[in-house]
Amino acid sequence: VPIVVLTTEAGDTLKSQGKAAGATGWMVKPFDPSKLLAIAKKLLG
Repeated sequence: VPIVVLTTEAGDTLKSQGKAAGATGWMVKPFDPSKLLAIAKKLLG
């Protein structure tokens, strides 16, 4: 199951921890909804 993390934190350490926990995507808020949709389509496609 693809996991996309939506967060207010942009640090590399947190991104690494998220990826280590199994996240397949990462977006920092605020984000463009069209970019989130593109990531979702890529992961589910």
